Amino acid sequence: MTRRDLTLAVIYAAAGCAALGALALVYGTKAALPYGALPAIAAATLLLWALSCWPRSRDRLARPSVLVGGLSLITTVVSDPPAAPVGAVWRPAEMAVLLVLLAVVARWGPLRQATAAGGVAGAAVVAWTLPLVPEPSLLALAGAAAFWSLPVLGAAVIGGYPRLVEHRRCRLVSEIRRSQQLELARDLHDFVAHDISGIVAQAQAARFVAESDPGQVLPALERIERAGLNALASMDRTVRMLHEANGNDIEPLPGVDQLPSLIERFTSAGTTEARLAMPSGTLGSLSRETSSTAYRLVVEALTNVRRHAPGATRVEVTLTPARTATDRTPAIEIQVVNNAATTPTTSAATAPTTATLPTAITSPAPAITPTTPSSRIRPNRDGHGGRGLTALRERVHTAGGTLSYGPCEGGWRVQAMLPQTRTLPQESS
Repeated sequence: MTRRDLTLAVIYAAAGCAALGALALVYGTKAALPYGALPAIAAATLLLWALSCWPRSRDRLARPSVLVGGLSLITTVVSDPPAAPVGAVWRPAEMAVLLVLLAVVARWGPLRQATAAGGVAGAAVVAWTLPLVPEPSLLALAGAAAFWSLPVLGAAVIGGYPRLVEHRRCRLVSEIRRSQQLELARDLHDFVAHDISGIVAQAQAARFVAESDPGQVLPALERIERAGLNALASMDRTVRMLHEANGNDIEPLPGVDQLPSLIERFTSAGTTEARLAMPSGTLGSLSRETSSTAYRLVVEALTNVRRHAPGATRVEVTLTPARTATDRTPAIEIQVVNNAATTPTTSAATAPTTATLPTAITSPAPAITPTTPSSRIRPNRDGHGGRGLTALRERVHTAGGTLSYGPCEGGWRVQAMLPQTRTLPQESS
């Protein structure tokens, strides 16, 4: 609370006390004050302070409202009701103020404090007419309480509904931000990590053959440069996507039309040969989402081969027309299969502690064993990584497809079934 707010609170409290003193002078004694005058003046004083300090006061009214509501309840229970209903004219004004305070607290007050204030102030509004019922039977008392519970409910709805809408909006914004963060993480993993892993593989190969065959270092550096430029292009696209609010000026995500260049870059980065088999009409038959998902799947599978099975000599990438098993709708089946490694390596499901290194394309080198110094080039990743296939499974399921992966004839296979929007043409050789 600021000094100005505190000063206003003291001024209004003094004004309320002065009003009570003036009433006491008018009616002769303090005991002769009108029925309900004390809680009515207290409620009016709190409302005037809230208006004077608005909007800073809107989230600070809960606790004072509890005090005012408690004072009103005490008046209802302890004070003797007037002989005629006209003597209770102060109480309707007090109830109107309490309902306004209840709506404000329900809208902006802290949740726990708002609950307490709503309970006390609401009970005060519901119960204020009970001492004034002419014939206090159980049915009459219940009817009066039910009648005055309606404005309490209305005040709670007036204040609580906008609060609920704002809470849902904030939660939706939080979920959208989270989805954007996950999308950014997937983009960095799917595209940048693929090129970075190629850079690491070429750097390891260049380091290994530097002494035995220095002529292979320059081609390896050229491939490192190309992979680095590709990684920079992917990061530039991600940064532009973050800066552009509508995303209209961002080029579309890579699709199956870029698979041939991806396969070529992968093959040139090491000794593992990758081959692509794809129907000639695939480019025009897949939706943009399916095409992008298929490209990401192949990128993730090739990255895992490079990371976890560097001893593999062949990778087969196949896109085949198919139909879904449930409703027989046209689909595309993607398989990425690598053969067994020529040297002992672990599967793509787990990160290896040691593995052989891919060498330059024209100069194969002997496998590196754990006893050589170069075995420290690929250290254990200490549990990092391994999220690619999990995130890819979520993306494939979002696109309406299925994903499976596991060992296959000593190697590893990643297989997915993705729906398409138009019928695929017959496969051509």
